[in-house]
Amino acid sequence: MENVMCHCPPQAPDRAPPVSAAGPSLTVSGMLVLDKPEERTSFSIVSEVKKLLRLKKVGHCGTLDPFATGVFLLCLNRATRIADQLLEQDKVYRCGIHFGYESDTLDKTGKIVPVYDGPPVCEAELQQCLDRFHGTYEQQVPRYAAVKVQGRRLYALSRKGIEIDLPCRGVHIHRIELLSFDWPEATLQVHCSKGTYIRQLAADIGRDLHCGAYVSELRRLASGRFALGQAISLEELRNAQRSNCWQQKLIGMNEALAHLPSVSIAGRETMKRLQDGHLDPALEINFQERFPKQEAPVRLVAAWNNELIALWWPHENGQKQRRLRVFGADHTENTLASPGINDSVAPAFRRESDTTENTLPSLR
Repeated sequence: MENVMCHCPPQAPDRAPPVSAAGPSLTVSGMLVLDKPEERTSFSIVSEVKKLLRLKKVGHCGTLDPFATGVFLLCLNRATRIADQLLEQDKVYRCGIHFGYESDTLDKTGKIVPVYDGPPVCEAELQQCLDRFHGTYEQQVPRYAAVKVQGRRLYALSRKGIEIDLPCRGVHIHRIELLSFDWPEATLQVHCSKGTYIRQLAADIGRDLHCGAYVSELRRLASGRFALGQAISLEELRNAQRSNCWQQKLIGMNEALAHLPSVSIAGRETMKRLQDGHLDPALEINFQERFPKQEAPVRLVAAWNNELIALWWPHENGQKQRRLRVFGADHTENTLASPGINDSVAPAFRRESDTTENTLPSLR
């Protein structure tokens, strides 16, 4: 992604003053990559950005605990409808682990108690332990988590002292690297599947070593192909909003989904039918022949402006999901005004790519 310089006046740090919701709501859509600060909830970040930029809708693509920092993807307006595709992507974290103690929240914000007074674990033992966590394993959801159980947030039940069987789910650890170790502190870098709780991973490592452990620091380095180098701080966003240049930080919906294969739609009549929610049966058969093994959706993109028109699923996914998800336009003239394009002279589609490499920060 091209880096666009945005010259904005400096502003004092800390949280932004109250933002008035007055004024017209903006209809611009896309994704922002924020560097979430510590001691802020994911909900509070979403709420501030929505008011700050006067947006109709804002959603995030993966909760970060209040004590955690790092890559935090925000979808604005129409882009909230692609959040599910961004949630599916892998994550990369750097975390600090403190051994010999346990926490009821599995991190530094909880009640911390000593559980081990034996000899220090050596680095070789720790490395062998980490190796055992490579691959897929059933991870228990932490007691203080935002997932819903019996229709209620698990952390709300835990705070009321309500005992409940904690659910488990399969997660995949692609790589786990020991960056530094000086008993009782260690720093890890973890490349994992969506839904992995690093707090729980640390606790599981501590239990495997019979010495206990909790997370003392957590920073998300990447979510899918979006990494810290692309992120802006909340303060930078506030400054950009005051200078009316924040949209330069916005990533378009089509670019945000560049990890999905795409088809370029060049026919005006085909475009109109798509925007009405109709995909020509013959065209769909042609798509299915081109993507016979594709499970994830395919981007349908306007040839003349590279704007995302719709997502198309080659196969039923068993969840009564419509095969075609159509997106409106922030400015309707952008999609329908396609000078010089006619179905009789332009190909109905051009195949751009079957796969796009998903790049994550490399582990040393």
